[in-house]
Amino acid sequence: KAQLRDCVRNVMRGYAASSVCILAFAALEATAFAPSYHGHLSLRGDAVKSGAVRRHSPRMQSDGSDNKQGGVRNLIDLATSSLATLARGPPGGFVSGYSVELSSEEQARSRLVKEYSESLPSIRPKKPLELYEFEACPFCRKVREALSMLDIDTIVYPCPSEGDRYRPKVMEMGGKTQFPYLMDPNTSYQSYESDAIIQYLFQTYGDGIVPLELSLGPVTTLTCGAVSALRPGKGRKARSVGPAPEQVLELWGYESAPPVRLVRETLCELELPYKSITVARGSIKSQELKDTAGKFQVPYLVDPNTGVSMFESADICAYLEETYGSSSSSSSTTTTPSRSEPSSAEAAAPAKEAGGPSWEDAEEDPLDPMNKPPVVVEGSDKGQGPGWDDDVKEEAKDAPVVVEAEIVSDDDKDASSSKP
Repeated sequence: KAQLRDCVRNVMRGYAASSVCILAFAALEATAFAPSYHGHLSLRGDAVKSGAVRRHSPRMQSDGSDNKQGGVRNLIDLATSSLATLARGPPGGFVSGYSVELSSEEQARSRLVKEYSESLPSIRPKKPLELYEFEACPFCRKVREALSMLDIDTIVYPCPSEGDRYRPKVMEMGGKTQFPYLMDPNTSYQSYESDAIIQYLFQTYGDGIVPLELSLGPVTTLTCGAVSALRPGKGRKARSVGPAPEQVLELWGYESAPPVRLVRETLCELELPYKSITVARGSIKSQELKDTAGKFQVPYLVDPNTGVSMFESADICAYLEETYGSSSSSSSTTTTPSRSEPSSAEAAAPAKEAGGPSWEDAEEDPLDPMNKPPVVVEGSDKGQGPGWDDDVKEEAKDAPVVVEAEIVSDDDKDASSSKP
């Protein structure tokens, strides 16, 4: 019994130490290296470099004053997401077989320590796996943790409650709407059950041994559910408002990072498909992220549809809402009444006030040109500026009405009897 108590105590100490390390890494990435905290633009890419897109951090308003309301909301989100990471612990924060050692003198110039995996095979799947899931599901979280620990990239198709974008597709492929649902195009494997998926992943792309934190049955499910309990209502219900983007987005991060969780929740609620590129501690893709973005910091979003790439969870969520959320929907659907196409009531009102015939009166005597609706001439050049169409309409209104008719002589009446 004493040995068992010591074993449990050592496991809990390691569990707590790993969670603290994850939070320390996340806090360091979110503060010390965050460009928007220093008032700089956090966007990257051709659209920003060319000046087509300029968006300052939501923490700063246009006049440079602190956005207190947004800052408080961001702090609350990060705090609850950090508590969720503590509730679940280290799974998904480190690759399987994680190891660390001091770098050599040459490597120490760029990095003090070297993080790597001792057990992951060098062979990775040629094609990214496809995962249908939603953020708040504890069973989906188990699968995402396994993917992060195995350093496997996945195309995620969010299927939140009341979503109609990818849920019908899952029904067609598997016969029921149950999640998670994994498809591996490299082996044609398909499955619903989370435990079966995790077992398959470690046997196919790992050393065949499922880690203890993913094989505790109800305990694993309970701790995964605690994450959703600390983020109530987030990543659960769909609120998509527009069509899906033509190309899937790219999200660099790992499962247990608190800021990355905030971005995944927004992507899930907006039903935006994305490629999850896992860079947990010890990932071989950490250097690739540094070469691509200039530093190692997560989350990092790349949108090939707009050419925008950016850091910072708050900035990314604001960008997604503006580009694919309700704000983009309202701006695109808001229309102004056309000045060249007045409604029937508007056209009839001036005529009635002046005592002249209205549009309805024109039906009584269609041959009277005074009872016809006003002539409207549409212009093809839309770049002339406001008021140009009005000038054309005034000229068309005063123009005489020309009636063309075909004259047929009495001698040709019989031959043209078929003509109207």
